[in-house]
Amino acid sequence: MQCTECGKKFHGSGLSVTLEEKQKMLCADCYSKLKEEYKKKKNCEDCNHFYDTSCRLTESKLEPVSIGFSDFFVQAEKCTYYTDEEIDSEKKTVDGKEIAALNVDVNTLIKQLADREQTLTYYCCHCGAPLKIGKETSDVLKSCPHCRYSLEAIDLAKLIKQHL
Repeated sequence: MQCTECGKKFHGSGLSVTLEEKQKMLCADCYSKLKEEYKKKKNCEDCNHFYDTSCRLTESKLEPVSIGFSDFFVQAEKCTYYTDEEIDSEKKTVDGKEIAALNVDVNTLIKQLADREQTLTYYCCHCGAPLKIGKETSDVLKSCPHCRYSLEAIDLAKLIKQHL
């Protein structure tokens, strides 16, 4: 047999790998390197939005990269919604179908804004003063620094989700 990665000849059956929908036979050295490379990547299986072979948040089916007996869903490397933080899920019914509504923590949403290097400007519901959240500041304000009124009426999570 010959390794499709490095070209080295070896005895035995080799190790089967599926990458980019192509079957490859690797020597033990190339197989070990590949497995280590994929262990370092963010993969969908580690994300709290992952379910079975799909993403609950984007509702898209994910294609696995098979390495030996392991499947790695590596779309998470480029996914802006990847999170390994705990998320709450509650069941809701829409048109007779039960779906999972994901309630993502406000801090997770602020982190997503910061990761995208974005800042969201929103306004005090009492005095109209501009307030910022995201890249520049991650502090969730309980009261307006200008008029000192409570900002609890503002659903910051909903506001950030709409922006993202």
